[in-house]
Amino acid sequence: MFQLSSTMAGTIDLGAPGFYIIGVNTGSAGPSPFAGIGQPNVIFNTVIRINKVGASTVNGHNLTPSFAGDTFDVWVPLSFLPAAANGFTPIDYGFNIWPRSGAGGTEVISDFAPNNANLTAVPEPASWALMIGGLALAGGMMRRRVARVAFA
Repeated sequence: MFQLSSTMAGTIDLGAPGFYIIGVNTGSAGPSPFAGIGQPNVIFNTVIRINKVGASTVNGHNLTPSFAGDTFDVWVPLSFLPAAANGFTPIDYGFNIWPRSGAGGTEVISDFAPNNANLTAVPEPASWALMIGGLALAGGMMRRRVARVAFA
């Protein structure tokens, strides 16, 4: 399961129209599906739509985002996304987010992925805790070793 979280430059007004699109590349996207509109570095093969009001979806599955101030969060089960391809694992997935005004038409695509930045998944806190716990245990075992003196 992925937790996708994004912080905007200002407070998210749930009363104003608009939504957020998150493009996900699980490895099976074409080399540059948006090169024709001047965005060769934007690569994804599925879209997550986060609505401020109403149903949010990915591949026909409903999602329940939460909004607080300038941030939104949504949990996306891995099973809702296309299967990984080309040697990708979930940690290799790329994510690209952009807010939409909801005005319609292609004129709102002018800011489509302006920085062409793909974000990767970050390990869950539980994974980090397990690793740190293992290192602490190994360190404790090494520290516990006591040099023994033998008399002849």
